[in-house]
Amino acid sequence: MASSASGTQVRASHILIKHEGSRRKASWKDPEGRVIKNTTRDSAISQLKAIREDIVSGKAKFEDVASRISDCSSAKRGGDLGAEPEVHLCCG
Repeated sequence: MASSASGTQVRASHILIKHEGSRRKASWKDPEGRVIKNTTRDSAISQLKAIREDIVSGKAKFEDVASRISDCSSAKRGGDLGAEPEVHLCCG
């Protein structure tokens, strides 16, 4: 988390693996969507679970994996989606 003069900010990063059920079946690394169209949702989930294990165990760095694997254009920034002011949601 980063802070600023106006308050607290939250930084988010992610790794996206698209699959046959994805709304847009193309990405920066698969412009024609050939791999995406042949990836099942279960396969994408399995890949993400394996990636998570590698990151949590220290075998891989999040930024490195995101740069290579993520279908999102944020891969160019190691999966970084940027920082936004923190928003607290309350149910009451």
